Amino acid sequence: MLKLEYNMKKIILFGKEDCGLCQGWKKKFENFSIPFSYFDIDDADNLTEFTLLGLTKIPTIIIGDKKFEGIKPSELSIDEIKKIIGI
Repeated sequence: MLKLEYNMKKIILFGKEDCGLCQGWKKKFENFSIPFSYFDIDDADNLTEFTLLGLTKIPTIIIGDKKFEGIKPSELSIDEIKKIIGI
């Protein structure tokens, strides 16, 4: 099982390779040089962690104590993300 370390500066993205929205988020973070950790829920350990966190939709973005489930890249701006993580 994963031992994710949650803090206000770390972005965690749960998704799947065949999820267009998930891939959109990966590209958005990469294009704006926003550091993040990606966990593919097709992996059994990642799916277990996803389930234990009570998550049900992908993509899910976790930033500190904030969770954004099933969110489209257009629904959360890079400026909002930078504000949340303090950069």
